[in-house]
Amino acid sequence: MTQQDDSVKTQHEMIKQGGQIEKFAEAMAQFCKVEGWKKLNDEEGAPFKTLRHYIEAKPPYGAGYPGKTGMEKIEAYLSLSPVIKDYFQHCHANCLFEMAKEEGSSPNVVAKREWNDVKGASLARAIQENPEEIYLEKAAAYVEGKERVKAKPRKTSVASPVRLSATPGQPYALVKKIKESFDRDFIKSFLNGFNIESLDEMIELEKKFSLALVAFNKSKQTDGWGSNNVKCPDSLIKREPVMEKSSFIGDESEEKNILSLKDDEGKIVIVRFRGTGVGALSFDDKN
Repeated sequence: MTQQDDSVKTQHEMIKQGGQIEKFAEAMAQFCKVEGWKKLNDEEGAPFKTLRHYIEAKPPYGAGYPGKTGMEKIEAYLSLSPVIKDYFQHCHANCLFEMAKEEGSSPNVVAKREWNDVKGASLARAIQENPEEIYLEKAAAYVEGKERVKAKPRKTSVASPVRLSATPGQPYALVKKIKESFDRDFIKSFLNGFNIESLDEMIELEKKFSLALVAFNKSKQTDGWGSNNVKCPDSLIKREPVMEKSSFIGDESEEKNILSLKDDEGKIVIVRFRGTGVGALSFDDKN
């Protein structure tokens, strides 16, 4: 038996006994550090699969803290040593992550099957998504004697979604939120769209504007757009269509199949649709 095996046995006895909080915390930390559960056998003579299996197993094999209340009891013992408590929780979650990886399933599935452990599954998923930041930074706080590392702030997108939390019973709050979040042109278009027909048209406009924009941008390239290699006039190369300025033209028979792409300066190109795609581009001769 090696010196490390002796240490694991000593830590195991201290964990089983509970009692003195400081000694318990240090024993648990050292036990996790050397993955002591892998060096002890369960009732069937096989090494414990995970830290949690060891924690729940009855003495003399395991620590004897079964179920959710058992984990809560251990975390209460460790509450005076937050770095060690953090380390213990992450060792448990890392075991979940490793089990899920071996089985080719998710930590959620493993945690629910073994212990119905929502908290552990959540932490294990975080480890799965970013082990470098979650496990190595936080769990290593004890191993390497570091200060507890604060989680890195999440990156935010350039344009975060606007959340309008006002209810129909709070009209003034809703109006205030809209005014703070959008410019006047958008608000005007938005309010004009408050009937079914206009909303349908706005949805169709957005869909066809995207197709038209792709065709227009291709026409700026050397080979032009389409089988006839239609090319954009040099005078329009730098113009950029704006959806809020663009609109459908033509009579009812066209059924929103002719779209005029515009910017602040006015019309840029007329786009005709055929079927589900762009059929033709027409540039104003004056340009």
